[in-house]
Amino acid sequence: MLKDAGNRWKALGFETSRVRIGKISIHVARAGKGRPLMLLHGYPQSGEVWRQVASQLAQERMVVIPDLPGMGLSDVKQGGYDLPSVAEDIHLLASTLGLKEVDVVAHDWGAAVAAVYALRYRQEVKKLVFIESALGGAGFESVWIFSQPNPAMTFIPFLLAENLSEALVAGREEILLRHLWQTFTYNKAALPFESWRPYVEAMKRPDLFHASAGYYRSVYSAGDSVRGLIASGKLTIPVLSISGEASFGAAQRSFVEAFAENIARHVIIPKASHFVPEEQPEALFEELTPFLDN
Repeated sequence: MLKDAGNRWKALGFETSRVRIGKISIHVARAGKGRPLMLLHGYPQSGEVWRQVASQLAQERMVVIPDLPGMGLSDVKQGGYDLPSVAEDIHLLASTLGLKEVDVVAHDWGAAVAAVYALRYRQEVKKLVFIESALGGAGFESVWIFSQPNPAMTFIPFLLAENLSEALVAGREEILLRHLWQTFTYNKAALPFESWRPYVEAMKRPDLFHASAGYYRSVYSAGDSVRGLIASGKLTIPVLSISGEASFGAAQRSFVEAFAENIARHVIIPKASHFVPEEQPEALFEELTPFLDN
């Protein structure tokens, strides 16, 4: 699995390695020179979600693409999947790589992690692109509406059913990922599910389903910590908010306003649902370039 991933990244001009932070190792793809730019992915994916924009970004920047702890090819750890803990992991990764200042482009859980990372390390994160997400403790819970039928979000209470969901998903990982793909993509014909094969294989790794579900399971317990960070002052760095037309759309702006003062723009990408980096990579790149270059 590692070799296959390394070959896929090599074809894009990236080198891969495992970087030790504390008790775990993080799988990282790197390429390019210049100001550091970190790309963070979400659930149920890996850093390969950025494969269609990574090479272009690396022409002008030093691009660093980790797999989040407990996802992709990074190590599984025993607990600590709440946003403050994973944000600390990302800070340790940046420090280990010698990155004193970074811009961050992030999607889904990666965006939530990035926001908390920026709130905790305000001199380290200089710009943030927040794609299709909401911050647990400051809006995400409002998306979890189960007082009436909510077919799109049925996977969340399923993931919250610890042990039961582990037992039911074991050996059936592809069924879960196909459900998420079918539910949260706009144009199924334009985005073949086969491109998700690396995510399916990664989800089969021992304890990875349990670890990645931990991001959802820690939302409520970490809420006070996140609210405390925001209470000490919202982000003042430039933030570009991006959502999919068929997903969060205009509603995401309020999620970003909950933790950020300086929203440069809120962009809604047409003909996209939740997985914007894979559904509309060209449109995404067109929005990233002027924001990151300024």
